[in-house]
Amino acid sequence: MHQSKLSHILNAVIALVLAAISAPAAAQTAPRIGILVQEMERSQSQAIRGLNAGFKQLGYRERTNIFFETHNVKGNRAALQPAATELLAHKVNVIFTTGTSATRAALAATADVPIVFVHPSDPAAAGLIKGATDRPKNITGVAAYAAATTGYRLTLFKEIVPELKKILVFYDANNSFSREGYKAIETAAKKLGLQAQGWGIKSSDELKTTVGAVHSEPGTGIFQIADDLFESESDFLFENARAKKLPTMFNEESWAIHGALAAYGPSYLDMGQRAAALVDGILKGAAPATLPIERATKFDLTLNYRTATFIGFQFSPAMLKRADKVIR
Repeated sequence: MHQSKLSHILNAVIALVLAAISAPAAAQTAPRIGILVQEMERSQSQAIRGLNAGFKQLGYRERTNIFFETHNVKGNRAALQPAATELLAHKVNVIFTTGTSATRAALAATADVPIVFVHPSDPAAAGLIKGATDRPKNITGVAAYAAATTGYRLTLFKEIVPELKKILVFYDANNSFSREGYKAIETAAKKLGLQAQGWGIKSSDELKTTVGAVHSEPGTGIFQIADDLFESESDFLFENARAKKLPTMFNEESWAIHGALAAYGPSYLDMGQRAAALVDGILKGAAPATLPIERATKFDLTLNYRTATFIGFQFSPAMLKRADKVIR
């Protein structure tokens, strides 16, 4: 009896020792995913949430058979390059990025470690790749090609605000992408019988002066181009738009949360989930260059009921029902 108990104890000790030995070994063999973001805004957090959800659907469990290391530089672009280098020093298997700046920093840091991005626009227009089949060997991702939705977004704006006759557009005159974006808006506006009035802005001070001088007229609204200069002053813009009772249409849910009347843009949650499938393919041996850059397929309409109330606007019941999300 005594010998039997001793045998059981010995077996238990051996099992514990083996578990202690195997746990670090499993941790060492489990893949490490580096996550690089410029700042943790709504779109970035949703993309990462989607990435995690996608991995769970694929059978991954954090700290069991996959590890994540997130570097958020909190808006400091200059810190992106050192952060990417640090991820490489920690031997990550794949780097996941959101947006242009973080992806560019990852590309500058490595030509070998795979990079999977989520991007709101055309990665070629942003200068990340030359083309779908002409790109660095270590990169793939999911892109929303936002410029391609400009016409539909403007059509939605007209449907949301039926009395709309004129759109005001502010864009960075130093940015060729923004200048081309304004041309696309002019073309779309003409097809809808709308007047487009644009201002090419060269600085934040000029933007504030120009927006401050805008007069509110019936049937006028502000239509956004995806533009860093314009978006950097979003708080000022929303404050002025509310004061002047101007409806605003932006291109991402996060802007409606911040104060735009409406937003139509890609679901970053869905893009993150699809990015997880790309990462999974790479971890299973696929070369990034053989995985096509995917196009976002899910777009959401977000309406801000509080902003509407503030500017004295009323959404139609049909539009409220049609919206994917209403902020109340």
